[in-house]
Amino acid sequence: MDKSARRRECFDRIKALASEEKAAASARIREWLADFPLFREANTVFTYAALPGEPDPGALLRDFPEKTWAFPRVGKDDRLAFYEVRSEERLHRGALGISEPTPLPGRLLAPGAADLVLVPGVGFDPVSRIRLGRGKGHYDRYLSLVREQNPTATFVGVLFSVQLFPLRPEAHDIPMHRLLSEKGWIE
Repeated sequence: MDKSARRRECFDRIKALASEEKAAASARIREWLADFPLFREANTVFTYAALPGEPDPGALLRDFPEKTWAFPRVGKDDRLAFYEVRSEERLHRGALGISEPTPLPGRLLAPGAADLVLVPGVGFDPVSRIRLGRGKGHYDRYLSLVREQNPTATFVGVLFSVQLFPLRPEAHDIPMHRLLSEKGWIE
């Protein structure tokens, strides 16, 4: 099955979830993360503002204000950049309809600053831990930079359990170190 068909299949699975199910699953995922030792030890967490079909890690920002939090923004060069954000109120709807930070001077963090990266996706393979994104390669390119600059950074794919299915790895795919759904860690 090609990637476009996989994406459609996964979007259909997510759409089949009631909003209450997604909210409960997101809350459970946040509980798993809050108990994760690598999350507890991380000083700087790169995360994301959830789209309607993604698990929402947003409350962690409020629950752990002592951490440095960074959110992505797609720049004019079509590349991701992560900016420090201290409050979700600092996010605004960007050109692609995704909540993103304002690119303020001094708030841009280098890829190597990440201790932990929470990564959304359309689908994830439970064996290889690769992700199927939205097709532009933003995260694969960025995670490659993180890995080069900070080999100890941990990548966690954050997903609803319905997003798990077999994928064929490609040379550019960056595997996650761990996957987490509402059912727990996928080893």
